[in-house]
Amino acid sequence: KPLKIMKKTLILAFAVTILTTFNINYLQAQTKDDAIVAFNAALELSKTDMATAVTKMQDVVKMCTTIGSEADTLKMKATSTLPIFQYNVGNNLLRDKKYDLAIAAFEKSNKMAIDYSEANIKEKSEDILVKLYANQGNELVKVSKFDEALVAFDKAIKLDPEYSKAYYAKGQIYLKKGDKVKMQENMDLAISAASKVNDTITVKAAKNMVGSSLNSEGIAAYNKRSYSDAVSKLNSALTYDYKTKDMYYVLALSNNSLKKYDDAIEAAKAGLTMEDQTAVKMARFYCEIAKAYEGKNDNDNACENYKKAAYGTTAQFANGKKKELKCE
Repeated sequence: KPLKIMKKTLILAFAVTILTTFNINYLQAQTKDDAIVAFNAALELSKTDMATAVTKMQDVVKMCTTIGSEADTLKMKATSTLPIFQYNVGNNLLRDKKYDLAIAAFEKSNKMAIDYSEANIKEKSEDILVKLYANQGNELVKVSKFDEALVAFDKAIKLDPEYSKAYYAKGQIYLKKGDKVKMQENMDLAISAASKVNDTITVKAAKNMVGSSLNSEGIAAYNKRSYSDAVSKLNSALTYDYKTKDMYYVLALSNNSLKKYDDAIEAAKAGLTMEDQTAVKMARFYCEIAKAYEGKNDNDNACENYKKAAYGTTAQFANGKKKELKCE
């Protein structure tokens, strides 16, 4: 019994040796003419089946490598054709709106372009990939897959570090996640990148998002009587061109609470220019201006502004101050 097993093993080994020798001899028997025929067949196939044409052209490269130096010129043609074929595979998938498959295809064309030094296809592949990654990220955001979306946007940024829309999208995600620090970091990057290409729409949107966030934080700080923090947040909002009359009003209130009277006057005057020009609406700003002048011991200007503040919700307080300061 052991002898029979040994004989079978020897027969099997012999058969493998013969098969291997046959394959090697077959590969060596391939000629440059065979490779040319295969190359032309791949070109013809590309008219109807680009994906299979890629596989066949890869076979041509392998054949040329086996044949040796006499097939180097043909090999060069095949390797320069491969990235183009693969790029067209991606285009076909993109045309059919098969975006995930298109991404994989363009990733392959990009790698081939790098491997075979085809700069034009590399650039084209990366340009499309940037947009496809961003589109993928946006779709993931719609279904609240925020972490996966961040990965997609980071892929876009890796290929194009100046792609402002990816930074903007990341900033929006971080705001949804409650991470205002990273939100602001990414919006700053979006502003910087968009400014370089005069993309005023992205710049304005990013600034508004950061400014709005800082404004909310400033008002929250004021409500907690954290006046220094309120002033810091609101002044930061101003650096993003975020301005509202209510923001200026809270800034004036906070500065008066800190006895920063000149800053309070400046903020209140800025708010006045944005307020509806009616006595009742403007009264709250005049009241803060009057308080600041009173704090500066400038009773004449305090009285003048308390008179303008004697309307609406500030009327009672202003009239009391007018009596206290003996305003004429």
